[in-house]
Amino acid sequence: MKSTLFYNGIFHSGTTEDAVFSYMTTEDGMITGTYANKPLGTFDQEISLDGAHVYPCLIDAHLHLLFTIVSMAMGIQACEVTANGIDPPNIAGVEQRIRAFASKQKKGVPLLASNYVLSAIEEHRLPTKQELDDWAGGRPIVVYNIDGHASALSTEMLKLVGIDPESSDGVLSGEAHERIQGRLTDVISKHVGLADLARGTAMFQNACARYGIGIVGALEGNGDSPKDGGTALLVKMARHFDIGVRVYFQYFDLSRVQGFAKYQKHLRIGGCGDWEMDGSSGAHSAAFSVPYTDTGKSAPCYYSQEEVDNLVRRADKKGYQIASHAIGDAAIERIITALNQTGSGRLHRIEHCEFLSDESFEELKAGRYAVVMQPGYAWIDKRMLHTYTQFLPPEITARMKFKSLCDAGICVCGSSDSPVQDMDPYLQMLGMIEFYNEAESVTPYEAFRTYTINPARAILEENEYGTLEPGKHADFFTADENFFSLTPEGVRDFRPTATYYGGTRYKEKSGSVLEFIRMMMTRGHLV
Repeated sequence: MKSTLFYNGIFHSGTTEDAVFSYMTTEDGMITGTYANKPLGTFDQEISLDGAHVYPCLIDAHLHLLFTIVSMAMGIQACEVTANGIDPPNIAGVEQRIRAFASKQKKGVPLLASNYVLSAIEEHRLPTKQELDDWAGGRPIVVYNIDGHASALSTEMLKLVGIDPESSDGVLSGEAHERIQGRLTDVISKHVGLADLARGTAMFQNACARYGIGIVGALEGNGDSPKDGGTALLVKMARHFDIGVRVYFQYFDLSRVQGFAKYQKHLRIGGCGDWEMDGSSGAHSAAFSVPYTDTGKSAPCYYSQEEVDNLVRRADKKGYQIASHAIGDAAIERIITALNQTGSGRLHRIEHCEFLSDESFEELKAGRYAVVMQPGYAWIDKRMLHTYTQFLPPEITARMKFKSLCDAGICVCGSSDSPVQDMDPYLQMLGMIEFYNEAESVTPYEAFRTYTINPARAILEENEYGTLEPGKHADFFTADENFFSLTPEGVRDFRPTATYYGGTRYKEKSGSVLEFIRMMMTRGHLV
């Protein structure tokens, strides 16, 4: 076991805004001591951090890892969010991107385009199957809206997922979209080669290190896929990543999850997929107690209260921590009602939890549940997309809370929902510091906690991660600035200078097949 002394840094433990120290010792990847003055004794190595600020690594509590890897390796962004708005701003621009991308791909390989911004595109619609057939030269292609809850499929892709092209224009939303995700994943996964996996896993881990992310909560699996081999492959790969991965399996069928139990550090189930109580506001599938303003229609929850109660009860009794997607106030109330009937006392999670009623807020104040949010999306929406003002009545948007949740002691966690959004945690923290409802904004330190202390608790590992303290993993990153004193603009532009996992500085991966094979030969860890 090699002992290391890190010095010449301003170490922010993260326990409070002002808690700093000057020296840190590690051994076998763990922190053994933190000191104001240089400790006595000798060490196998001493490493200067060149006067940098030092912070505990971040935890992205909610993303979809397999699709992130595939998107990085094989897909394109239909649109990009820039400082000047959405690029391209219209369907003609998206067409150009897809045509250029398709012309470089092999025949027969399914194409994937994400981050289509329906509400900001001038035509305010997704492309039809006929348009996609033309743009992609008859290839199978799927285009995902930015919220991940609506999509457009070409004729060939409709056929591959078992939808009669004569019965659909290719544009899917709500349950019609949600219930084909496993089949879509199967179609795309069949064409993912070793080189794609090598490139995608390297790109993912490099992105984590560039942002200072040490652990991700990966919500994986789709119940509509009979075998779902992609999820099994993802688990096999993730056990060898430098990045920590904590998998939540999105199946209702507990027998499917139990086969993975030996690989899990804690039993975890749920997230999106089968465990969605509703969809999204952008797709008009989030379940609200009042109608959408533009359509006058309401969207129902995907499951009855009785169905949710039974599912939650069974999973809780089997020892699983439960996570469930709920965005609209009606959906949030449905999952809270079910979770309130559990008897384990285990910390369960509500994903997104964006528009909660006063009654639901009071339930959350009891401290039984963690809330996992993505305020960066609302930050973008307010300035560029205007989904909420187009679709939702003011009394609903007024329910968006953040500071109130934090002040009430609720375990609030930040996350990206990648590949729905970029993994950038500083965009999400900017969305907290400049929250959609201004009075609900928080300080940079309070935002930082939602990516450190709080998600460590939400993945049931608060004694091992989240702060720089003796007995915890030596996962940290360095930066030139004091994050806690930054302006909003400074938060948006903030980037680490180096990231360390287990006390070892991360070296960017090349994405070669040989490197991937060597990674897979290392000792696997629990997920």
